Amino acid sequence: MQYVHVPKRENLQSRYDCTLNIEMDMKKQHFPVSPLFSLFLVAFSLYFLFFPLSSLAETAKQTEPAEVKIGVLALRGKDKCLQQWNATAEYLTHKIPGRSFTIVPLDFDEMGKAVKGQQVDFTITNSSMYVSLESHYGNTRIATMKTNMLGLGLTKFGGAIFCRSDRDDIQTIQDLKGKRFMAADNKSFGGWQMAWRYLLDNKIDPSKDFTGLIFGGTHDAVVLAVLEKTVDAGTVRTSTLEQMAQEGKIRLDQFRVLDEKSQTSSGFPHLYTTTLYPEWPFAKVSHTDEELAREVTIALFQMQPADAAAKGAKMMGWTIPLNYQTVHDCLKKIKFAPYDVIEHTTVQQLLHQYWPWLVAIFLFVMLSSGAQFYFIKLNQRLRHTTTVLDHELVQRQLFEKNLKESHAELTQILNSGAGAMRVINLDGEMIKANRTFTRLVNLPMDQFIGKKCHEIFPGQACHTDNCPLFLIRNGAVRVENEIEKIRSDGTSFVCLVVATPFYDGNGELKGIIEDFRDLTDKKNAEKEKEKLQAQLLHTQKLESVGQLAAGIAHEINTPTQYIGTNIDFLEDGFKDVATLMGVYQRLLAAENDHSVTPELIQEVEETLEAADWDYLAKEFPLAIAQSKDGVHRISTIVRAMKEFSHPGSKEKMPLSLNNLINTTLIVSRNEWKYVADMETDFAEDLPQVPCLSDEMGQVFLNLLVNAAHAIATQLGDNPNGAKGRISISTRQVGGQVEVRLQDTGCGIPGDILSKVFDPFFTTKEVGKGTGQGLTIARDVIVTKHGGTLDVESEPGQGATFIIHLPITSG
Repeated sequence: MQYVHVPKRENLQSRYDCTLNIEMDMKKQHFPVSPLFSLFLVAFSLYFLFFPLSSLAETAKQTEPAEVKIGVLALRGKDKCLQQWNATAEYLTHKIPGRSFTIVPLDFDEMGKAVKGQQVDFTITNSSMYVSLESHYGNTRIATMKTNMLGLGLTKFGGAIFCRSDRDDIQTIQDLKGKRFMAADNKSFGGWQMAWRYLLDNKIDPSKDFTGLIFGGTHDAVVLAVLEKTVDAGTVRTSTLEQMAQEGKIRLDQFRVLDEKSQTSSGFPHLYTTTLYPEWPFAKVSHTDEELAREVTIALFQMQPADAAAKGAKMMGWTIPLNYQTVHDCLKKIKFAPYDVIEHTTVQQLLHQYWPWLVAIFLFVMLSSGAQFYFIKLNQRLRHTTTVLDHELVQRQLFEKNLKESHAELTQILNSGAGAMRVINLDGEMIKANRTFTRLVNLPMDQFIGKKCHEIFPGQACHTDNCPLFLIRNGAVRVENEIEKIRSDGTSFVCLVVATPFYDGNGELKGIIEDFRDLTDKKNAEKEKEKLQAQLLHTQKLESVGQLAAGIAHEINTPTQYIGTNIDFLEDGFKDVATLMGVYQRLLAAENDHSVTPELIQEVEETLEAADWDYLAKEFPLAIAQSKDGVHRISTIVRAMKEFSHPGSKEKMPLSLNNLINTTLIVSRNEWKYVADMETDFAEDLPQVPCLSDEMGQVFLNLLVNAAHAIATQLGDNPNGAKGRISISTRQVGGQVEVRLQDTGCGIPGDILSKVFDPFFTTKEVGKGTGQGLTIARDVIVTKHGGTLDVESEPGQGATFIIHLPITSG
């Protein structure tokens, strides 16, 4: 039979000779680590992981390099590996100050070399490679991955053995005999070793029963080879077929999974054939500092499904490290590293291999001494039976010892966790809890074990259809509630309660597991943070008003000047009118006395001509009207400044966005009037929107100032005094109000368009921008008002900011 290995795309040099038999690679000599020693290493590592000596940790911090490298096994190629895990490196860098985490994608051959050469500090590998690294280089698992599938956090995976759905000649595993078979890699646990063990369990020896065994390098290559009929069947790790189907590379109906078990299993949604094994572990390398490992472990356990790191890796997060004994059992079965030691030949193997010779000797001895041989044979069988029984007794004792040690290890891990956990049976009785739970309820363990769950924490959901136990018994796979609980001493706290099913070894529901996470400090911190943010926002708003003060003063100065000019004109005109009125009064008195003289009449005419009464009668009303208009403009600006700078209510109040935008336009007019013409298109029937007026006004101000600056940049020196255009429109779209602010400025380049809302990111010169305006706008619109803020832009064509706000509070 021919064995062929197809190299990966990123590694053009073949790692194996295509003519070598796979069994040559399976017979390399290693020294396996005993289970007892492995458990000792795990306990030792866990002790220093959760209880590091402060002096040693401080010394390590001073000597460790700032960069921390994480070696990740690249199953589907290094590019996809980086896409999948870079967010995890960024997450850890953010969580652990002073450290810069980097992803190092490695293939199967490179991983061992990188760990041996201390080129990486942590590893994320498949389960079998972890067992090998643990045995050879002392790697220690600190967490196990929870993959994300249909909203479930899965900590186990398996292998899928499959063929094309149109292959009528392949219906069961036994039909694979005499076929060409492909796997991902000889060292791939989910892509070959699980299937290898399953084939052996079903009496199929890949080295004898396949006409060809080929390694495709990646899981995708195996699926495509089966689809293109290059091979008859293949195997990949669970979720590969579903992922490729979601990516549009294949359709699931093109394949048939042999001995498919997902329809009969509980809580595992993927198509699979083999036994399920623990998911990939996150492990520290032997040289990595224990304090750093502890910080990484805490950060991994805090990862939430909504975090970018979890989404990028397509998982729910990380959990406490599982027991990898089943992985050891699988590698023992297939005799793979670290269990690829050549075993001593047993009597049974000799009998199986040389039975013809033994039969011939037996016949010869029978002919010569039948009776003597009978007793000798009987004695041999008796000794063999005794040996087998002794061996089985030793194995049973070893199994019981390992089981006790595993139970003690799991108990220690459970009690070392930061979260409070309890187990409730189907009758609502508490049957187990960890030490953190006893501290949470402030009661000793013996006072709540065996009691009803509602006796410890009475709540509104107890004895209702919202009870987590009731919901899970009726099919729910996860129940999550944020609720206030009351302790036995009367004190209260806010916590997040996550309930999941609790199954026995046969997959039968036995109760629920509740995880309590105390959110009291977090809630108090959030309230304090909101208070500080409100103060900061108001301070920034006042700073904005201060920056606009010169322009506002100019806006007020213009009407003030012509009001003063008109008052001077009215004052001078009043003097002329007063002189004219004096002459008229004398003329009236002379008329009453019948003493009017031609000289008096001439004086009246000369005074009337000197006063230019026709001009005054025409200009006085205009001067008065202009003065009233100036007073109105000043009062409008002052009122707008008062409304804009007022702190506003801490609660959302219904208000008119049209009025709020008009107020902001008045305040910021001096910022844009020299570079842009303003166009407004406000919907007259626009409904009021529940808003924080103080913060929403700051959003519109930031957007208007940015638009004016963008137009000024586009116009450049502008000796001709050309202007751009700013357009603002409002309208109702379904249950939301839409505000569009469009400018004809310089626009935003495509390579930075996704960064404009990042904190401290700015394209302005030093001293002209803090990079916080759009960040604050996004926080106010999205976080505090439940809306959206988007931007559309083309370089040189301007930008359009689009705001959507819900009409009703959600």
